[in-house]
Amino acid sequence: MWHTYVLPLSHEFESIKSAIGALGGAHKAFKLQTQTDSLTQSLAQSYELASVKQYNNAIQIMKQYMESPERNLQVVLTCCLIFICIESLYGRYMNVTRHLEAAFSLLNHDHISNYGAATGTLSAQKDLAKFMENIGPSLCGLTSDLFFFMGESQSSKLVSELQKWLHRQDPIYLKEPGAPFFSVQAAASWRTQMETMNEVAMYTECPLCSSMGYPCGKDATVCSRFEHGLDTASFLRYWSARYSALNLTFDPSKASASDLSRFKVLELEETTWRARFKLNSIKGDLEAPDCMDILKKAESIIELSKGETGHIFNFQANLIPPIAYVIISCQDEKIQWEGVRLLRSLGRREGVWDSKKVAEIYADMITAKANKLLSWDDIPPDVPQLTELLSSLKLVTLPESQQ
Repeated sequence: MWHTYVLPLSHEFESIKSAIGALGGAHKAFKLQTQTDSLTQSLAQSYELASVKQYNNAIQIMKQYMESPERNLQVVLTCCLIFICIESLYGRYMNVTRHLEAAFSLLNHDHISNYGAATGTLSAQKDLAKFMENIGPSLCGLTSDLFFFMGESQSSKLVSELQKWLHRQDPIYLKEPGAPFFSVQAAASWRTQMETMNEVAMYTECPLCSSMGYPCGKDATVCSRFEHGLDTASFLRYWSARYSALNLTFDPSKASASDLSRFKVLELEETTWRARFKLNSIKGDLEAPDCMDILKKAESIIELSKGETGHIFNFQANLIPPIAYVIISCQDEKIQWEGVRLLRSLGRREGVWDSKKVAEIYADMITAKANKLLSWDDIPPDVPQLTELLSSLKLVTLPESQQ
């Protein structure tokens, strides 16, 4: 995405060039966060100031560009994507939400043919179609990560805009398993789209589902979870069959570092999905063996990135959410502390998820529960509400031996 679209477009459009400059400054400031000496902190502050200046400049240019009849969908969405990265680096998840709202609102409001630069030639139209194929999973993945982070605090506007966009996409047909996915990336894109549809369905309440506490299994007129063939259990079986076929042809010794990492991430996500579908209730607890399996696979991915130095930023949230899911879905304190240990060892931000910050939030949660300041049923699954709840409690730190 970055090498194919963002960098080439930056040579032609000033808005993208300024946005990339802002992202570069924000990333440099982010990388210096862990160093506390005054000289380094002063340098980080200068990077941040430069980033803010470039960011404001990019936004100003984009405002003017949006009024132009020659505006290009690729340029606008590329800027949205860069802005989301910048806001994620600063941990401003509400601003991330607003940029995602803008991206999906734009996609729903303007048909591709309305963008003058895209309709010049057949080649330009094909380029735009390819761009949309690539950016769709990225935006879906970011939204899904954000939904899990925010839970019931999420934006109803974003849910609505995403629903409109998903309804315009080709339906996912659950046919008998056929050939393996042609690439790890293709398998990841399918999974991302389905996960996003599932997340959206969770916020489109069916009265019967709400009263029962789990999907009612009725048709689309009763339960939105089955619109467009949205039977996630069936999809998981179909996806897993194609993924398993791909697995047979995948040779780790010949794979690039990025493909190997992506493959392990898919293994982690499949394991997490399987654990979720064992539950009889949306709010059910995971089985301890499944929790340990998820954490073990997460740790194997962490081992791959041990050679990387400094604080790491990742566009997609691949590691932190599965670990977080284990911590809030398993009452075994030893397993919970193991999850906290992994988060503390990560030293990275994935989208809106900061491993260090959420590790301390979950550590406080476990401590509060151990001190009987809250019950398991009191604990909300999303980070903002959990943070607010914990801030109202007087915590007593557990002895080191109990962590």
